[in-house]
Amino acid sequence: MIKTEAIILKSADLNETGRNLIVYSEKLGKINIRAIGVKKVESKLRPHIESISYVQMILVEGKNSLILKDAILLDQFLNIKKNLERIKIAKKIADLIDEAIAGQEKDEDIWKLVLKTFEDLNNIDSTSVASDTTSVDKFQKKIIQLLGYDPETIKQIENLY
Repeated sequence: MIKTEAIILKSADLNETGRNLIVYSEKLGKINIRAIGVKKVESKLRPHIESISYVQMILVEGKNSLILKDAILLDQFLNIKKNLERIKIAKKIADLIDEAIAGQEKDEDIWKLVLKTFEDLNNIDSTSVASDTTSVDKFQKKIIQLLGYDPETIKQIENLY
């Protein structure tokens, strides 16, 4: 059994009652999780596994993947979910994490960056949200550096094409 905190980045239907979750966790890095039975009306986990949520989860190892056994919602990031611009920014950040990080690898600095980015986006003043799309660019530069790439070299390569 593994107990870890995580940000749920994306979710997709698995079957009639289950969902696949892509999360970035404190102890495991980016992982795919199967949440079995969570789409049932009586499921106790259902409200705890929305995209763009900060949760504490208990996972067990299945044959091919990790399976969610329990989850406690730590922060729903309600201010993000109440504002369309914030939702767009959060989804872009979630997509960047999903695309930039290839596999399961713990990285404490990336975990802190991911958590702080979503907390900051949740807590910024609602009047400055439209101008805060630069937070995606800031996040992108920081994650590229934390992954060991030089942003200036990447810009030069992009300019070649």
